[in-house]
Amino acid sequence: MKKLRGAVIGCGAIAREHLAAVAQLENVEIVALCDLSPARAEATAERFGVSTWFTSHEQLLANIRPDLVHVTTPPSSHFPIAKDCLSAGLNVLCEKPITLDYETFKQLKRQAQDQNCLLMENQNFRFHSCIRRIFELLDAGNIGEIVDAQICISLNIYGPGSLYVDANAAHSAMILRGGVIGDFLPHIAYLACLCTGPVTDLRTIWSKHRGGSPLSTDEFRSIIKGERATAYVSFSGNGQPDGFWVRVAGTKAHVETNLFEPPRLTLRRLRRGEPSLTRLIDGIVEAKDVLKGSAAGLWRKLGGVSSYDGLPELIKRTYTAVETGGAPPVALDEIDSTVDLVDRFTREDFKL
Repeated sequence: MKKLRGAVIGCGAIAREHLAAVAQLENVEIVALCDLSPARAEATAERFGVSTWFTSHEQLLANIRPDLVHVTTPPSSHFPIAKDCLSAGLNVLCEKPITLDYETFKQLKRQAQDQNCLLMENQNFRFHSCIRRIFELLDAGNIGEIVDAQICISLNIYGPGSLYVDANAAHSAMILRGGVIGDFLPHIAYLACLCTGPVTDLRTIWSKHRGGSPLSTDEFRSIIKGERATAYVSFSGNGQPDGFWVRVAGTKAHVETNLFEPPRLTLRRLRRGEPSLTRLIDGIVEAKDVLKGSAAGLWRKLGGVSSYDGLPELIKRTYTAVETGGAPPVALDEIDSTVDLVDRFTREDFKL
């Protein structure tokens, strides 16, 4: 069986997650790697059994014609590398944020359409096991009609050893509008769009809780009005403990998960009967869900399963689309909506 050929440009930590996910696919092989650091490119190639590596993406594109290029470099280089790949008629899976601003994304989108190439942004949490379960419940009518969604990230960006506030080396996300928080806004944006539908209005609040740091902001809040529902989204660089909470409130049930924790989902249904009794039932069901999810998380950890739940599924579906010519796992217009929403999050005319 002839295998699909992949190439990875950028050999940092997220590249290793891509390579580990591809290693699970029997019909795909990575034929080349690229990194500006020869030592890192060679070490990554040796670790993952890749025979060819380069130190410039131009060299790779001149010598190799893969079926899909994974762009896993820092955000500032996404646009020029993706542009060169699309110019060569190659399909692209790019890490988030796919570009630094909406206008440059629209250039890539037009180029992909003109070249009839696949252009994907890594939106791995779309395919997280808990997110897929939430939308299975929605499709089955178990949650009812969505009324509101809450998508909240808390991450200690000031913690010991944090790369975000290293005084000796500015983090690659500092170039983004929104700074460090901008690195997480694509995740917030596409999950919000899934719940709200097309966004009709929003308001944002940006603030700095901790003084004396190199960061311009460390707190973000937004209220979103969509055609289907509303959403409250936030990022806190100070609130603890760390978590990535997604909560969907419907007309029949509330469902909640923490994407940073084991694959655990809690569901509170609309129940008839004595309120104190229904709350007891909800508590028992929730405790069972917590125990089941925690045990599954421990088993995954012992088995060496990646913490990037959703990325292997996204990559698998992307290669399937390349092979069959079918629909990509995330439509180009959906990526457009995500990049547009991130742009609006960071614009002055939407700030309170």
